[in-house]
Amino acid sequence: MHVAPLAIKCNSKHMHRVKLSVVFGMGVIAAIVFAWRAYFAITDLVDGDQTAFLTFPLSVVLPVTIFAFLATRRSMTSQEGALMQLGAMMQILLIIALPSFALYLTLGFPVVFLMVELFETRLPNSLKTAIKSRFIA
Repeated sequence: MHVAPLAIKCNSKHMHRVKLSVVFGMGVIAAIVFAWRAYFAITDLVDGDQTAFLTFPLSVVLPVTIFAFLATRRSMTSQEGALMQLGAMMQILLIIALPSFALYLTLGFPVVFLMVELFETRLPNSLKTAIKSRFIA
């Protein structure tokens, strides 16, 4: 008995993606924030406080790994998907950069998706088109 593999069909022929320059710029920001957090974790460790060093893998390395995964996802089937990718990447950068607010920012991920939905449904078309042309290829 032969079972055909499942195939996901896309109605859209055009794939959407976040512009490479935007992804590159956000990657540079992520690298700077990673180095900044690593520096302070090491200096705190030298001063006798182990907290930042011990939480570094979970509070910095894991979000950077997730950020890298999102940055390498190049093609989305919809513009909304590309906008959600961009929003999630910005949210992860905030989680890495603001450790005091990381829990609140993590719990606020649904707000990112809500903002994309409001952007798509409530914003005037001229403004929506201008913003999309800057970020989505």
